[in-house]
Amino acid sequence: MGTTKLTRKEIIGQDPVHDALVNAVELIRARGRYIALGAGALIVIGLGIYFALGYLERKDNEAQQILSLGIEFYHARVDASALDDPYAKGRDPVFRNEEAQYQAAGKEFAKVISRFGSSKLAIVARYYQGLCQMRLGQKEEALKSLESVGNNTKDRSMGYLAKRVIAKLYLEKGNNKGAQQLLEGIIADPQCEIPKEELKLQLARTFLAMGKKEDAIKTLKEARDGAARSSFQSQIVQELNRLGESPDMALPDLKAVTVRP
Repeated sequence: MGTTKLTRKEIIGQDPVHDALVNAVELIRARGRYIALGAGALIVIGLGIYFALGYLERKDNEAQQILSLGIEFYHARVDASALDDPYAKGRDPVFRNEEAQYQAAGKEFAKVISRFGSSKLAIVARYYQGLCQMRLGQKEEALKSLESVGNNTKDRSMGYLAKRVIAKLYLEKGNNKGAQQLLEGIIADPQCEIPKEELKLQLARTFLAMGKKEDAIKTLKEARDGAARSSFQSQIVQELNRLGESPDMALPDLKAVTVRP
């Protein structure tokens, strides 16, 4: 079968991509000045976004480094023979006493809050700052720090953690009703990621502080039945035993458990 040889004009006419390119070139020729101005503006905007993102990334990295240092100090080891420099004896920080430890950690968290106050990392820093203030006996300051985290919707997970500690502070201050309401609200929230049995254990202790033994026992049994394999199970059973209640639950047969290396 013979083939028909198409002319260059015919080939170009059948190529829609080529047609689009030709039309684009003609448009640029007709409106070149305006397009050049628009392209220049887009380049400026693009460069601005690029440098802004780079700036934010550098700030985020800096905030993470400071926050990490603060958390490292918070969980550091305490040794009476430690020197003024927490890293004088090795790669892991060591402090002479807890006061020095939590003061040092608190300073790092304060840096994150003051310099990166609008970021999510600042929320984490404020939570840890509240814990440091608790450890240092500054309970009013701790309560303010933790309440600011609990009321912040940017990071709900940190909010739940803060509210759990706030409930503990309320209980220590004698605000038993406030602690109860706060814990019950967290437990009822399906989005809360804190183990329910842990919260119910804390709620049961709150009921005991209020003299509501029956409510405490009921809450402990709910916690026990709802999480048989929880790491808090032994604490729950101990609390029930202490209150004169039988565990009413068959504990796993340890002989039947196969331990794999």
